Amino acid sequence: MNEYKFICQNDDITLRDELKNQVSRKFYKNIKSTNAKILVNDLEIPLYKTINKGDIITVFYDKVKNINWPLYYHELDIIYEDDYYLVVNKRKDLLTIPTKACPFSLYQEVMYYLKNKNDNDNVSILNRLDKDTQGLVLIAKNRLAAYKLEPTHMHIIRKYYALCEGIFEKKEGKIETYIEKDEKTNKRYVSKNGKKAITNYKVIDEKNNKSKVEFILETGRTHQIRVHSAYINHPIVGDVLYGNATESDLHLLSYYIEFLNPFNNRKIKCQIDCGW
Repeated sequence: MNEYKFICQNDDITLRDELKNQVSRKFYKNIKSTNAKILVNDLEIPLYKTINKGDIITVFYDKVKNINWPLYYHELDIIYEDDYYLVVNKRKDLLTIPTKACPFSLYQEVMYYLKNKNDNDNVSILNRLDKDTQGLVLIAKNRLAAYKLEPTHMHIIRKYYALCEGIFEKKEGKIETYIEKDEKTNKRYVSKNGKKAITNYKVIDEKNNKSKVEFILETGRTHQIRVHSAYINHPIVGDVLYGNATESDLHLLSYYIEFLNPFNNRKIKCQIDCGW
């Protein structure tokens, strides 16, 4: 079993409410569903009992089983690593998560790496990138580390560079729409009935009727930047799904990730260079 220990931050509060205050909803549901053992000052007490500031809470919980995908070696471009998190520069033409149609992915390569270090528990990819998108991916080494940073859009700053078609009339702004999935094609499109999607953008450079743009996500919908850039009539260069691709490579890079490590309150900033 895994162990998670933390200190109560409130006086005269039920154990149940303090857990809800300090762990994610998913983690709390996992605690409840697996009948985890919870101790306060080394004594097991019911969730409805009152505890106080300074009490030490220890949760013993079961691991969640990993997906049974075959693992394989490929050298990782590791930008940052500690006991809980890993930031990797994912190469182009690689899925983040495997599928039956394409059973090779960053997930399997990371699992192989951690298994050979005797360091793998239950890996969680916290920001998935499209197969054609290169850049930084944040990985939690175990379920607890993932829970502490969920929902990701509230805890992780993600910045992208994209080379877009045309010259922007408005050099910076916010795109706020709803994005829905087309069940027949799996493409996404702007719709009144989809999920809310917010993207901030700023033009960095302009040349040859193309614009280098920085995008900062406030939400994390599938294909969000690609859909939003096409929606404002500036599709990403090389985007065969949402633009008029004149080049073979999708010019989209996840170049920056920033987050606060919840285990030591250390701010982590990772950045890679853009080659175009």
